[in-house]
Amino acid sequence: MIKNEIFVDIDHFQRPKNGQHSFGDVIVKKFIKEENRKIAVLSDGMGSGIKANVLASLTASMAVNFITEHKSISEASELIMNILPECSERHISYSTFVITDIKDTGWTDIIVYDSPLPVLVRNSAVFDPVWNYIELTGEKHKGKRIYSTAYKPRANDRIIAFTDGISQSGLGFSEEWERKGAEEYIIKTLSADPDLSAGVIAEKLVNKAEMNDKFTLKDDASVLSVHFRQPRKLLICSGAPVSKEKDFSFAQEFKNFSGKRIISGGTTSDIISRELGLKFKEAMISLDDGLPPISRMEDVDLVTEGVMTLSKVERILRDGIQIDPLKDGAGERIVKLIMNSDSILFLVGTSSNEYHFDLQYKMRVQLIKDIAEIVERKYLKQVELKFF
Repeated sequence: MIKNEIFVDIDHFQRPKNGQHSFGDVIVKKFIKEENRKIAVLSDGMGSGIKANVLASLTASMAVNFITEHKSISEASELIMNILPECSERHISYSTFVITDIKDTGWTDIIVYDSPLPVLVRNSAVFDPVWNYIELTGEKHKGKRIYSTAYKPRANDRIIAFTDGISQSGLGFSEEWERKGAEEYIIKTLSADPDLSAGVIAEKLVNKAEMNDKFTLKDDASVLSVHFRQPRKLLICSGAPVSKEKDFSFAQEFKNFSGKRIISGGTTSDIISRELGLKFKEAMISLDDGLPPISRMEDVDLVTEGVMTLSKVERILRDGIQIDPLKDGAGERIVKLIMNSDSILFLVGTSSNEYHFDLQYKMRVQLIKDIAEIVERKYLKQVELKFF
């Protein structure tokens, strides 16, 4: 991602139009590992419900694919609008889009078609990166304008894109909001709490739009939020080194890590405790989640059992299950720490010993690889694995 250890936190939040179960707005995110690029698209299909969802889904998918292939703005836009199917009632194909393309070079491109221009924030104020536009020349869409900008974000910059369900919320109720309401609300909210995550500010903006509409949304309300910031780091340590001679260096790697730390596995926690002289606290704690109890160790954020707990973590992350805030389990605690982190280091021991079957260790290593792949691909986190 952008150099100098800046992490790109991309998240979103949306609610459908009142009475609809399908979103007419669609958000697609993609991490291109080979190029260290993050692409995110917000698309608003004409109307609402399933028809709008189909148009928006096609638009967002095509936009991601064309931008991935480095097609020009005009070429990608013409292709998208020419391929979209026509609405059977209005005989037009229509879907707006906002594309963000965040590159390893430090440059970020934003492309906008018929959607509210995203709000860019720098130093708790609106930042204007200088917008340009081109007019499409194809016969079908002649005169349509595509807006774009390219700039280098700094630490703590934000990009907040939204559909007209946000910008036009409260029509007839609030003239102030109709002018610059969303922009002013974003600045006011971030000035009060500059460290809000990308997801939280997105949710707050959708909630505000719903309030504007007297809690009956008149259109789909969606927000795509990007926050450039210093990464929040997490280490997950599991397994024993391939040989006892490596126990000390394994433990030192754990000790020298700057960030939150999790140990998953009884043997692993014994090694860390012995090599670093860290003491366990109190008795083990049962969380009534069907998993073995957790332990507490000084200078460690969480100590859990190994394979069964990691299996639960992998399942939650893979299925995208929403965690019940009242549910307190070992797997849920690990997932919460992962989701609240940006850069995750997996410290993995690859040994088998007299206390475990080889199969269990192979299962542990594969589980961790699977978790790392999901966290990187699906949740766009920075991931590193170190094997001992």
